[in-house]
Amino acid sequence: MKIAFAGTPRFGALVLDSLIRSRHEIVVVFTQPDRPAGRGLGPRQSPVKELALARELRVEQPVNISSPETIALLGELGAEVLTIAAFGQILKQPLLDAILCINVHGSLLPGYRGAAPVERAIMNGEDETGVSIMKVLLALDSGEVYRRQSVPIEDGDNAGTIYEKLARAGGEALVATLDDLAAGWLSGEPQDESLVTYAEKITPADRRIDWSRPAREIFNQVRALSPHIGAYTAVGEMSLKIWRVGVVSPDVEGSQSGGPGDVVISGQRLFVQCSDGFLGLLEVQPPGKRRMSGAEFLQGYRRQVEAAHRFR
Repeated sequence: MKIAFAGTPRFGALVLDSLIRSRHEIVVVFTQPDRPAGRGLGPRQSPVKELALARELRVEQPVNISSPETIALLGELGAEVLTIAAFGQILKQPLLDAILCINVHGSLLPGYRGAAPVERAIMNGEDETGVSIMKVLLALDSGEVYRRQSVPIEDGDNAGTIYEKLARAGGEALVATLDDLAAGWLSGEPQDESLVTYAEKITPADRRIDWSRPAREIFNQVRALSPHIGAYTAVGEMSLKIWRVGVVSPDVEGSQSGGPGDVVISGQRLFVQCSDGFLGLLEVQPPGKRRMSGAEFLQGYRRQVEAAHRFR
């Protein structure tokens, strides 16, 4: 089949790699316009563009993929389907009317429709997520589902590792869906609207750690926002990003009866009290500094932490 592809970040690039290795012909790759990045704010190509150019594929970067010009191009190239994986634009009805659009969504629909399905699933303590290959409709993530593939969420996972797993699973599932379409037996399953849940966009409030919550909930919050967003707390006047924590036993050597947010320093290890125990800070990032271990953080900020005595 002749297919078009639309994607932008690494997730999209991993899906595109699966398509490249399939028997289908990619006639054009759409990705977002280059964005200023780095200290010099020079234009930076997306991971999808880098891969597509390396494989000598045609690349287009429309500001509006639903424009008449893009629709005309798809017709000229003979594209039979437009596949999407984390492209970053909302598809409008004229495009949806012109060509079959199939999306790789990072959840087991109808659960976790919306902008942040991976982060919300981890934050909510789910032990499983997955990908859904679905028909794109104007209503958010509401189209019929052609294929689902589940992926476990393990304690060692964060949003980054789950995105990697989902992208690879999604690429395989998308290729299988296109194979079905080419063979003429593709069929979709309508979503059960009574089971719909939404994964709202991550807000600043979602990032702030409330140490009065149970340790397990905070553990899930931190790994849901790592390695690309970051949970944060404050110690004294300093805001501190928290990238990795470990749940430890309710009792920590050197601890005294205190309250949520209280700090315990044991050797070179830093612990924070939650409602039902302690979390060890394993990777943090002070303002303007690189990410560092909890031990490295103590070497430079021990006095400040001891003076404040608590995170808030």
